[in-house]
Amino acid sequence: MVKISKERFLKLLPESYREPYEKGWAHNYCVEPEEVVKQYNFSSNLNFADTTCRDGEQQVGVVFTPEQKLDIVNTIADAGITLIEVGYPGVSKEEERSCKMITENAPKALCFVMARANKNDIDAALRADARMVDLFTSCSEYHIRKKLGMTPEENIEHYLEMLDYATDHGLGIVFGMEDISRSDIDYYVKIIKTVHERAGDKWMGTGISDTVSMFNPKSAAWFYKEVSSRLGGLALGMHFHNDFGLAVANTLACLEVGAPAAQGTILGIGERCGNTPIEEVIVALRVLYGLKLRQINFEKLMEACEKVSRYAGIPIPVNKPIAGMNAFRHESGIHAHGVLAHPHIYEAIPHDLLGRKSEFAFGKFSGTAVVLEEVLTPYGIKPNKEQLREIVLKVKDKQEKREAEKQKIKDEFVQNYYDYMRRMSLTLEEIIEIANEVMNK
Repeated sequence: MVKISKERFLKLLPESYREPYEKGWAHNYCVEPEEVVKQYNFSSNLNFADTTCRDGEQQVGVVFTPEQKLDIVNTIADAGITLIEVGYPGVSKEEERSCKMITENAPKALCFVMARANKNDIDAALRADARMVDLFTSCSEYHIRKKLGMTPEENIEHYLEMLDYATDHGLGIVFGMEDISRSDIDYYVKIIKTVHERAGDKWMGTGISDTVSMFNPKSAAWFYKEVSSRLGGLALGMHFHNDFGLAVANTLACLEVGAPAAQGTILGIGERCGNTPIEEVIVALRVLYGLKLRQINFEKLMEACEKVSRYAGIPIPVNKPIAGMNAFRHESGIHAHGVLAHPHIYEAIPHDLLGRKSEFAFGKFSGTAVVLEEVLTPYGIKPNKEQLREIVLKVKDKQEKREAEKQKIKDEFVQNYYDYMRRMSLTLEEIIEIANEVMNK
């Protein structure tokens, strides 16, 4: 267990950021009140896993080339996240080649691939030279009966048969399950115990998957503690989806009560509304809770965000936490004036940690201080008080007039963005054309 304290939090802050906390001018209620701190039970050996190149690539229209995947995996590993799910070989021959290339050329990463509990997927994983496979099935009775067409007991029997096939071929097993957050807790515990025992020394771990985002922080933490207790403390990772925007909060809630590992994707890309943005979890642990996370290279983490955005063809939203353009960018005169006094006044995250810096934008909300200090003074322009006020008023007026003129352009930009996103996947007409070509050979 890691002891969370104000002292640990302060040690990780840059020296100039500590003063307001040391003097009692500012407080961090994540680390100060004893009644809060005593509720934490952080593992002393936190680990992070990534599934950008598998679950992340399942975002509509995202297709990484094998070379791009290899670059992403190596960058993520350089950032200190070394357990990486690199793909799903059963999808296609190109995906199979991609997984094989990464396994052979990512020396810092402990790579694994995904496979359904069937021989075709397992064989594809073997052809990709995988040493470890996320062999998954469904967990909720709803999925088992409606999707798999089995009873819960038949699901276990079938899984064990495929498990034996995989382990007989030398594969290590990460036991994956869908829809755990809607499953019967007794069934979840039962299937894990059964598979854990059968896998023997090929067991590589399992976790809690919130496939359709039905946990909130309290229920996620309760579920983790309950099943962990029933499983005798067996290590469980966290894999949350983000349909309600709760993936980071749910992950942190489970880590607070002892979960030793969290999985996510860079920028949270993935099916529907995506997965846990792993960079947000990591930065929150460092900055809010004061966890050192020696293995993490934060600047490499930001590099991974930039690469994933570029290779996926999806811009990072400007207001995205941590990686967004506006995360350390200020226009409001009130905020800019404060940041000029010290960045920490309006930037909770020390920007140097991420290799970033404070930036200022100029327009309707700009104030005299930022215009003077960031624009005029560096260029030797020295207005008096009246002139400075007039300059700032003209800045505001110019942007307001420009924005009125730009409304049509903005409307077109938004429409073009949505049109582009729709074109990232194939259309119905294209599928029909392919079908006709095949049928009319």
